[in-house]
Amino acid sequence: MELDVSSKAAAIPAACCLVIALMLFAAPAMAATTEITVTKYCDNNYSAAADSETLDLAALQALSSVYSNGPVYMQGGTFDYNLSRWAYTEDSMTYFGGHNGTYVSNITDRVGGMSVGDEIKVAASDGYGMYFNYTNVYAPAACQGEMILSWWDSDSGVVPTWTKGLRLFFYTPAGTYGMSDSLNFTNADMRDSMASWYWRMVTDKYSPYGTFPSAKGLTVQTVSDLEIYPPHRYDFNTTGDTTEWAYEKQVNGVPTSATVPSTAFSSTSEIADDDGTSYSKLTTADGYSAAQRFVFNVTESAADIEKLGVTWIGTGTHTGGTNGADLYIWNGSSYELLQSSTGSTEVTLTGEKTSSISNYINGGNVTVLVKQKGTADEGAGSSSTLATDYVKLVVAHHHTATPNPLFLFPVI
Repeated sequence: MELDVSSKAAAIPAACCLVIALMLFAAPAMAATTEITVTKYCDNNYSAAADSETLDLAALQALSSVYSNGPVYMQGGTFDYNLSRWAYTEDSMTYFGGHNGTYVSNITDRVGGMSVGDEIKVAASDGYGMYFNYTNVYAPAACQGEMILSWWDSDSGVVPTWTKGLRLFFYTPAGTYGMSDSLNFTNADMRDSMASWYWRMVTDKYSPYGTFPSAKGLTVQTVSDLEIYPPHRYDFNTTGDTTEWAYEKQVNGVPTSATVPSTAFSSTSEIADDDGTSYSKLTTADGYSAAQRFVFNVTESAADIEKLGVTWIGTGTHTGGTNGADLYIWNGSSYELLQSSTGSTEVTLTGEKTSSISNYINGGNVTVLVKQKGTADEGAGSSSTLATDYVKLVVAHHHTATPNPLFLFPVI
């Protein structure tokens, strides 16, 4: 197996060489990290830690000590336009030596682990970082292998003598693509084991028109932090980092406008938690139903959102008429029904959207409507009442590993 080398050559002016040399000379050397801080953030406040712990080298070694069973190789960009960009070539494989380290899952378990929908950032001491999801850490595909934070290198020894550790690697099964003596993480392995937004893509420095996958770009060195971000919860709890509004009034049927009803709640403390305390709206206006509208200002980009999940807990009651409530979400032009109830006791109504996400984010906001099913009859003295105990929007989202503004044609 050869080291990663490129046969390409380009004439570089002497002045440019001097500038590059000076930049490299002036750049500070990276120092190994010998401890890791793992943090799990609150689902409703990404600036507040739900749990955090710092582990030194001895603590990491005590958690687990996993040998790579040989030298690790990872594939870079082939930059070969005659092949599929995902093709394996021996010259595009980079040798990283043998390693020993700790399962990332053992480290994240120290702060309660991860759940489906969580995302983890593996962050270096210089700010560089890559994102992965729950599956990559706890249920990796065979072609990915286990995520390992390595602290020993066969060529340099233990950190801090090994200056590039702590370092993220994937211990993949030996024998991939016919190389029986190595553990290889190829571009095809990256493609087959990870969501597309986590793929590391690089641009051909000799051509502005070529973008290629590079699995070796996922190996983060001098790792200092593991940061776990759950899906983002938007609700009216004052400990959150989100912005939302609540409105009430009676409506005549399902509104055709996303701004109806429009009377602001006098207080939102009653709907901040699922605690049995409710905020109620009652109407006796003939032919009208009690309604409440909730608006959540979403900070995530629609392109990065995988799911919008709405939950409403409350009651919809009518004196002598139809009990129950209807939960809706605004799709940019009308309200879509998510779920209904028909009883008079407190219920939980839910609904989710996993496609056409941008339709449901208008002006940066997601708008939810709850309407009592019956209508008041002024002559009969009946009324329509809607009471909200708790309401929330949960946004499952991801980060994108590499923006590709020069990616002008598909990677095939």
